[in-house]
Amino acid sequence: MLAWRFGYFHLARPEELLAVVEQARHNPWAEPLYVIAFTVVATLGLPITVVSILGGALFGTLRGLVLAWIAAMLATVAAYLLARSIGQDSVRRFLGRHHLLTRLQKRSDFWALLSLRNLPVAPFAVLNYLAGLVGISLRSLLLATAIGALPTLVAYAYAGAELVIGLEQAGPARVRAFWIAGGVTVLMIGISLLPRAIRQSRD
Repeated sequence: MLAWRFGYFHLARPEELLAVVEQARHNPWAEPLYVIAFTVVATLGLPITVVSILGGALFGTLRGLVLAWIAAMLATVAAYLLARSIGQDSVRRFLGRHHLLTRLQKRSDFWALLSLRNLPVAPFAVLNYLAGLVGISLRSLLLATAIGALPTLVAYAYAGAELVIGLEQAGPARVRAFWIAGGVTVLMIGISLLPRAIRQSRD
């Protein structure tokens, strides 16, 4: 909403958007602030899709991926420790009988964690909180996050970088970049909704 309010959605003014991106890339505080913002968003259980795309747009695919990966690891630790310590009752009330809770109670080995983390299920923090409640090893959760979150983070960072490329170029190259960014985003969101669609069809 802030981006819309300040006119950042007006693609007819790409020069202003590119100026903001260029300023952020050369600001020494941009990267740590991004990591902090991503960590807070992910820890609070908010979807990380937009933040991941923003990282790719501001810092490029590689740097955006690295920063998002670091923040994802920090958010995993923060949510896990909250669930294990001061927030157990609150977390249980918040999550209720989430379908992943039953699954983790039946099977909580590394491969189960990896398969769950590999799906871009929003919000990101659900698995972290549930793992803390069930008592899964933090080391196993971190390893599963380090590997399993990569496909999602790569896809969104790439989509964000393509958006900026679309603003920088003109003609067919711009259209192609926007199509790539939009296609990657829609694909990942579709994958994230797939488990729910399968459950509903079974019900």
